[in-house]
Amino acid sequence: LKRGADSARGDDTGTLKELIASWVNMEYRPTPLIRTDDKHHRGFVSDVCGKLLCLAEWRWDNPVVRAGIRDCTVAFIVSENLWLLFMYQNYEADVKNLEHGLMKLKLLVMAFKAIFTSPSSANEGDGEGDAINVIENNQRAQKQSDQTKVKTCVASIIGMRKVTPCAITYTACQIRFALSNITSWRTVDGDFNYQLF
Repeated sequence: LKRGADSARGDDTGTLKELIASWVNMEYRPTPLIRTDDKHHRGFVSDVCGKLLCLAEWRWDNPVVRAGIRDCTVAFIVSENLWLLFMYQNYEADVKNLEHGLMKLKLLVMAFKAIFTSPSSANEGDGEGDAINVIENNQRAQKQSDQTKVKTCVASIIGMRKVTPCAITYTACQIRFALSNITSWRTVDGDFNYQLF
């Protein structure tokens, strides 16, 4: 079971490594663009990835914050204990109400669709709206294509009928890993523990 789970996570990681880079490039147009085949220039090395990985309470645009995070100073440790900016709608957090906009991001819906339905479905629609409909829409599309042979999606294989908190958490972990410059999966990535997250 563990080998199968590791293999599935590896597939998801590989898929999102390319897709997240493409989506971030389309949305932010960084210079230079984030390479889809190389993670060495992601993470806090990259201004756009660094901003998305920054804690919601901090401002990446502040040079003191940016330098503190990049230098791993004690005052600026990015850990799993606080929300990251990529988890917020429009990548903006209200520091006085951190629940406002949390988990309402287009990137989460697109990544969820890439993992649990198919990578091609992630680019369909605008990525906004009710994520629970993602699975229903995919099942409906499969029924409509009786003539065409369609690969069964992960959600169908595992019997997922609705979006679960575990699936959302798994997707958020995969996004965080795709934005980082770490090249191989590990439970603890520097000061960030995916299992506790």
